[in-house]
Amino acid sequence: MEKILVLGTGAGLTTKCYNTCFILENDEKYLLVDTGAGAQILNQIQKANVPLNQIHDIFISHKHIDHLLGIFPLVRIICRDTLANAYEGKVNVYCAKEVKEIIEKFVLDTFHEKFFQIYQESIVFHEIEDGQKYDVIGYEIEILDMQAKDVIQYGFQTKLNNGKTFSFLGDVFCSEKNADRIKNTDWVCHEVFCMEAENELFHPHKINHSTVKDVTEKMQTLGVKNLVLWHTKDNCIEKRKELYTQEAKEYFGGNVYVPDDFDVIEL
Repeated sequence: MEKILVLGTGAGLTTKCYNTCFILENDEKYLLVDTGAGAQILNQIQKANVPLNQIHDIFISHKHIDHLLGIFPLVRIICRDTLANAYEGKVNVYCAKEVKEIIEKFVLDTFHEKFFQIYQESIVFHEIEDGQKYDVIGYEIEILDMQAKDVIQYGFQTKLNNGKTFSFLGDVFCSEKNADRIKNTDWVCHEVFCMEAENELFHPHKINHSTVKDVTEKMQTLGVKNLVLWHTKDNCIEKRKELYTQEAKEYFGGNVYVPDDFDVIEL
């Protein structure tokens, strides 16, 4: 079965939910997309009932702390389990060159020598660039440069086994340069920071984020069929799903998903 296992849905400074990250599952093969801001990623994976020793592919969209920091406890646990013969094989990490350099420096400066040796043997980096293609968990994924203004940032797109197209657009608004590549996509995962009425309160555009209205209007013009909205503020988390869905439906005619942490979305 092909599905999204939602590990987190929040923006960078949320406390009522984990930072946005997820697992793309293809018949018990797992691609972890972003890792959140810390060790809680281990708890999120466990609660999602995914065996850590079955995760061998990790995609990091960019270097911001709420997407990257969880990689360090994750890799440390994998090194420990490898030493204990509880984890077999290598870990493929798909990321920008600058993200690789951040990870490697932190690991070199902080890991115990025995873990660092395992790290060198077990972690395989793939320095991604726009248009590159990789075979990952049974899919051919194509890298998308998200044209982010403040940081190098990547997403990806692929064709699922069921024939549907799937695009992950990082945590920035879909740029005009990528619009043709996203047009008529079956599934798009897109950030939203807040609702349109909260624009003057949170100023999402100043930090390269979007309102629900921004995203849904754009996705409607591109003919997207299913839209997952996350990377949100948590100020209205109890009613977030209802409120964001209601606003999205004003501008978007396809299916809208506003998940909570640990929701499962069948693709």
